[in-house]
Amino acid sequence: YPKNHENQNLIHPKESYEIGSDDYPDQPNVWLPEHVLPGYRTFMTNFYWDSWENGKMILKALAIGLGLDDEDYFLRFHTGHENQLRLLHYPPVPAASIEDGSMARMDAHSDWGSITMLFQDECGGLQIADPNNPGHFMDAKPLQDAIILNIGDLLQRWSNDTLKSSLHRVTLPPLQDRFSGHQRLTRARYSIPYFVAPIGSSVIETIPTCVDERTPKKYGGVCWDEYRLMRGSAQYVS
Repeated sequence: YPKNHENQNLIHPKESYEIGSDDYPDQPNVWLPEHVLPGYRTFMTNFYWDSWENGKMILKALAIGLGLDDEDYFLRFHTGHENQLRLLHYPPVPAASIEDGSMARMDAHSDWGSITMLFQDECGGLQIADPNNPGHFMDAKPLQDAIILNIGDLLQRWSNDTLKSSLHRVTLPPLQDRFSGHQRLTRARYSIPYFVAPIGSSVIETIPTCVDERTPKKYGGVCWDEYRLMRGSAQYVS
């Protein structure tokens, strides 16, 4: 659980299944036996690498948008093997437990890496911090066949705050038809974040096009492996 949480007994009812590259030894996959769910490993492996193809296009677009001459600039730091695919299931819970603070679906947080692509069902409940109104959150309404893109903390450093990492959380669905029964049980929610991260030994320096006289350099260089370990040790109890 997170360190320094005001209530470390807070219940976070959700299930997750992590999938990475089979060629990344630092995060070995634990696959279901083929006879338990035939085709699952093949399907999810293909989905992992198909998602990375989308990620590569997004990283190219970001490089162009930041004024870099080399559209493959970010790709030189990424191979796809360090990425992470997470299957998330939020089971039904009484709405009152979220409202009284005894349960939380997902506390407000930002992602650590380069970018995150999020696939979500139609349940709702995802909220993004309003950059123009500190302390307030806006509903990120599900759109059919759409992917939500989050900028990660590392890319915010990389771009000298030109691209801002988004604080986000999961709470109660905004629509009343997402509840049932006298306990107002929430509908089950499913989402799939795909976290894109660079090679562990990469040293991330501020992009030159994001620095000028009016916007001086804000961050020193950082090694991704060291940065993610620092963030993990600061956020979680081991």
